[in-house]
Amino acid sequence: MLDLSYLKGERSAPPPAPDDDDAYARYLAEHHAQHRGGAPMSREAFERYSLGSDWLGGLKDAARKVVQTCRLMVGIHDYEYYLAHMRERHPDAQPMSRAEFYRHCLEARFPSADGAAGGRCPC
Repeated sequence: MLDLSYLKGERSAPPPAPDDDDAYARYLAEHHAQHRGGAPMSREAFERYSLGSDWLGGLKDAARKVVQTCRLMVGIHDYEYYLAHMRERHPDAQPMSRAEFYRHCLEARFPSADGAAGGRCPC
């Protein structure tokens, strides 16, 4: 139900103090501070439309994969993926630093004239 008591000049009671774990309580406190008397979203609407809700988790993951694919198309390799691969498949091996990784990938894609670097990119 929409609270229109602010139109009559009545003030609503402040929302309860927010817990650290309750995002909805934090939203209520912030809404009350910014919009005195306005009607806040219901808990169900907040959970549906907030950025921390579960339905955006799949969207964020898909966006991350699209960005990774675009980077791979232009030759920028994913260092975090390389680290996860090294942890999973080669736990005893020391992974390269970020700078070494990108240097290795660059040399694999564009070998130097002396042919010192060779082989495949580790990713």
